[in-house]
Amino acid sequence: MVVRDSYLKEVAHFSDRSDLFWLDQYSRVFDFAKRTALLKALVNGTFTIEVRMRLCESSTINTRAQQFIPSNPINKNILSTFMDEESSDVVIEVGPTNITKSPKKHKPSPVSFYAHRFILHVSAPALAEMCENGENVSITDVDPGVFQLILCYAYGGTLSDEDTQVNAKEIIDAADRFGMLNLKLEAEASYANSTDIDLDNVMDNLLYADAKNCALLKEAVIEFV
Repeated sequence: MVVRDSYLKEVAHFSDRSDLFWLDQYSRVFDFAKRTALLKALVNGTFTIEVRMRLCESSTINTRAQQFIPSNPINKNILSTFMDEESSDVVIEVGPTNITKSPKKHKPSPVSFYAHRFILHVSAPALAEMCENGENVSITDVDPGVFQLILCYAYGGTLSDEDTQVNAKEIIDAADRFGMLNLKLEAEASYANSTDIDLDNVMDNLLYADAKNCALLKEAVIEFV
């Protein structure tokens, strides 16, 4: 360590680390100077410290500053149009399902979903075909809550594990009907992993897997057999 005065003249030089650093009983080095050493280096109440540094090899440290490169916002932009009434070009009315025909019970109103044909065309082609003949489409055999999940998926959204597991069979049925293969496989995997195949349900699951062409579920049933 070299200490210089305000005129940059060397007034003190410490070559022995013991003059500046001290070790405890466990021989650990504490990286700060002794007060007595610093007091000896004062010149008119101040001191200047000269620090000498060297650059590390480029292979050991990246000297280039990290650059921030934003990701493509297309997925976020498409998802932001989900249920956007102003920009939508088709209204899908879903429900109600399994309504008991009784004058004493009030029939719930269907739920309206605002969608865009061009998004449905690439994400749910069979559903898009249902929307070609008019601006209003009615679907009565799908639960509105399940339909909201699959429509959000069509816009690039993700389904939570809980939603997928709880509604697995309903999602499989709707995704198979609307041509959403990826969603169907995701729900099928969730159903196969969360369902305990036993003697009571093995035949029902085999028939269902065959009817919906669910290879993962059929494989799970065959492994049980």
